[in-house]
Amino acid sequence: MRALLVATLILALTPSWATPTVPSTKSSRKVTKAVAPVPVQEPLPLDDAQLSVVPNVLLGESQCEFGRKVRLEPHPQWNGRFLLTLDQKVYTLTPQPTTTGVIRLENTQDGLLWLQVPVKSMLMNSKIGQRMADNCLHSAQVAEVEAMRVQEEATSTTQTLSQ
Repeated sequence: MRALLVATLILALTPSWATPTVPSTKSSRKVTKAVAPVPVQEPLPLDDAQLSVVPNVLLGESQCEFGRKVRLEPHPQWNGRFLLTLDQKVYTLTPQPTTTGVIRLENTQDGLLWLQVPVKSMLMNSKIGQRMADNCLHSAQVAEVEAMRVQEEATSTTQTLSQ
């Protein structure tokens, strides 16, 4: 009996770090349930004023300052809307009519605004008030800038000769 009492006391007084532990059979990784993707709801149809902007949008790649590139393509599912790609991110843009003739495409959710004039385009973030890409030139805009330069040179040459 005395041996049993001594053995019990020894086990009770042994520190826990001295007791070997058996590895757990549970995985240490946290298991998360898969979440079903939120279906993208088709946006409202465009009105005639918005659709009138569509033919004037320059499609394809534009070279911007600091080596940035912006690509604009028609949306494959939503007629009249466009996909803008910048830095491997793709945004859906909707045309907005203007009274000035500027081509304006917006993504109000992300705060993006694509502005296209005859001699350049730019991408703005209206939420933070910052240009994301500036002085973007599509090949058609490069041709327009060159035509303006040639016209300006011709005008200045004509003025010089007439004096």
